[in-house]
Amino acid sequence: MINVVIYLKKHHHSKELVKHLLAERLIASASIDENNVSYRMEDDAFVEDVNNVITAQSKSLLFTEILKAVRYKIGEEVPINAVPIMGVNRIFDEIIRGGTLPA
Repeated sequence: MINVVIYLKKHHHSKELVKHLLAERLIASASIDENNVSYRMEDDAFVEDVNNVITAQSKSLLFTEILKAVRYKIGEEVPINAVPIMGVNRIFDEIIRGGTLPA
C-alpha cells in the first residue's frame, strides 16, 4: 500500500482528477491540500511554488496506472511521488483493498 502525492498547479482541476482516479478504482481515497506552499532553489534563486496537493491511498501495484492516468488527464510535467504505508488497521486495509482494482 502507498500514499501517492501529486502536486498540481492551481489552474489544474485537482478535484476532477481525484474523481477520475476514484472512478477508475486506481485509488481508494484522497485528500486535497489547496494552496500548499513549497520552496526550492533554482539557479541560486529562492522559489516559492503554490500547488494543490493530492494525497491518495492505493496499492503499490497500481502506481504505474496512476502515472498513466495523470499523464493522460494533466500532462507529463506533474511531480508525483509515492511513499509506502508501513502499517494499517483492519478498517484502513478494507478501504484500500475494497476501493481499488484487484492487483
